[in-house]
Amino acid sequence: MIFGYPVSEQQLNVLNYFGFEGELSLWLLRLLSLIILIFTLRNWKNMGKYSVAILATSPLMLVLVLVYPLVCLKFLIVTIFVQRAVKNKYYLVILGLILILFNIYVLGDNPAIFNKIDLSDAQMEVTKRISSEDSVRDAISLPLVFRRVSYNKFFISYKQILGEILPFFDIETIFFGEINPLLQKSVVMFYWPEIYLFVLGLYAIFRYSDKNINNLLIGLMIVSMIDYVFSEGAVYLRLILVMMPLSIVISAGFNYLVEMTRKSNIISTISLAGVSIFLLMGIGLAFYDLNVRTDYWLDNRPLAFEFWFKEIDKLNIDNYHNIYISSLVGDSKKYCYFYLGEKCKNNKFSFVSFDLSKASSPNTIYAGFAGEFVGSKFKNNIDSNWDKSSNIKIINKTNLRDTIANQYGNDIGVGIVQ
Repeated sequence: MIFGYPVSEQQLNVLNYFGFEGELSLWLLRLLSLIILIFTLRNWKNMGKYSVAILATSPLMLVLVLVYPLVCLKFLIVTIFVQRAVKNKYYLVILGLILILFNIYVLGDNPAIFNKIDLSDAQMEVTKRISSEDSVRDAISLPLVFRRVSYNKFFISYKQILGEILPFFDIETIFFGEINPLLQKSVVMFYWPEIYLFVLGLYAIFRYSDKNINNLLIGLMIVSMIDYVFSEGAVYLRLILVMMPLSIVISAGFNYLVEMTRKSNIISTISLAGVSIFLLMGIGLAFYDLNVRTDYWLDNRPLAFEFWFKEIDKLNIDNYHNIYISSLVGDSKKYCYFYLGEKCKNNKFSFVSFDLSKASSPNTIYAGFAGEFVGSKFKNNIDSNWDKSSNIKIINKTNLRDTIANQYGNDIGVGIVQ
């Protein structure tokens, strides 16, 4: 299923920018993403063949090619600057600034940390905390001047900024995504056996104490943290640059085991064989799982848009006065041009959310979530027979694995009001 995954929002933005549309353009973009990633790994080979192998066998690399072309470009930019940063550390400073601008102006992120720095969120939290204390039954008699020591904009802002930085050390997403996704969309970055190689790699790096490698790892971790803090979106995408320094450490651990094996160390030989077997199993299982359960790991919004527009494409739109397509989970107009092309210029199309439990228009096609057909539910508990209780003829419906429009159910459908 992963190779048939529909166009993502990021891919759509790139295609729209250059005025392209359709499946052929999508696959050309994916080919370009693959080429970019190949050049990235080719540049990265100077960090060691094991490090390249570790990156190349991560399922996240496949996901980047098939879903996130701009993140592939970010990866390439980092590798180019890293080569120069080995000799001149000021390139890392330039890289940090480039990444911030890239996230904001290319990826279109609006980093939450900006609201923490300008104290706007802190002011709201201070007001809320003091109001809550003043409203308790047994009032707090501590003078306000003392409460202000901890309840002030600067202290709260400091706490909020730390709250943006500390999740960077997310070992679950980095090493254990395949075991426990923690109810979040998180593609496998590293396989769990690699955490043993990571610890061994730290020992090997500490033992050999190469100043250039140590400085490079520290610089890459700082750049990765800057990129994480000044970005938005899925956690595994925000942590993507962490893979570079960690791959060096993991490869150092693997290389250390190989060296010990060459010295006929029986314990190292058994350990290397065991880790290799588990890694091969992990690679096979992760890619298989990603392929058969793509909707479990990736954003389901592209699946909704693909379903709606392919169903509408089967209909003769000339027979209807209006066509409404839900905008609850994104700009449906952009997707319309990708799937239907010039048809979307027709004035019949309206790219807005609707509520057919209140009103509907005759001779109209509606494409949206179950809650838009029968009314939203606070607890998201839409009746499974919603398509039969509605006075609208549902021509097709499907179920999404995850809730992407809370209160509107996991079912989506296309219906007609005669």
